Amino acid sequence: MKNNEASTFVFIASIIIGILISMNISFTRTTDRVFLSAKQYQDSYNYKNKLYSDIAALIQQYQKYNSKLVEYKSNEKNEEQVTKGIIEELNENNIILGKVALEGQGIKISLNDAKDEDIENSFEFEKKLRLVHDMDIMQVINDIKNSGAEAISINGQRVVDRTEIYCSGAFLRINGVKMMAPFTIYAIGNKEVMYNYMLSNENYLKSLITRKVRVDVQQCDNLTVPAYIGEQKNALISSKNE
Repeated sequence: MKNNEASTFVFIASIIIGILISMNISFTRTTDRVFLSAKQYQDSYNYKNKLYSDIAALIQQYQKYNSKLVEYKSNEKNEEQVTKGIIEELNENNIILGKVALEGQGIKISLNDAKDEDIENSFEFEKKLRLVHDMDIMQVINDIKNSGAEAISINGQRVVDRTEIYCSGAFLRINGVKMMAPFTIYAIGNKEVMYNYMLSNENYLKSLITRKVRVDVQQCDNLTVPAYIGEQKNALISSKNE
């Protein structure tokens, strides 16, 4: 009997140990899952598409330059054609750098602080949300770029890769020029595409409207974006508080 009881005890203990081991293994193999909100998923999806687009553009640019190099080396173009091609390329680069004014169809965006009554009737912590800040302008500019704009200006100041936008007391300083609301943004490009893109629910203008900031977007057949007149230095659009 004692041998039977011992065997039974060992058998039951073996089963319990086996269950505990299997449970421990299953626990260690469990992986954490991260759930994204609809907006986070959409932002990630848009960012992925932008990266693919940037890569495709770089590949296309590489092929274009490589083709030019082969043609130059093989003397398939005469000196006059080579000179013409260089001038055209310089003009394209000047447009990208903002060195020349640009005209064409596009959109006009007006941003202004909320109405006085909306600011006065708000709680103290909400009053700041009723105003247009440097980060708001930067977010809107980034969306405009993503919409396919060829040239952008804010209150007559051309926006280029070295443009700085930051708070300066009650003002915003853009390209070193102090300005107050309202802010008028011109963006040249396909007016319908940019208009629909900027007013989509995923973009920043919707959050400004929710904050009661006054937002107006119009399609225009002819806009003029002036040339950049600041110093030619390497800098990115940035924000800093004084």
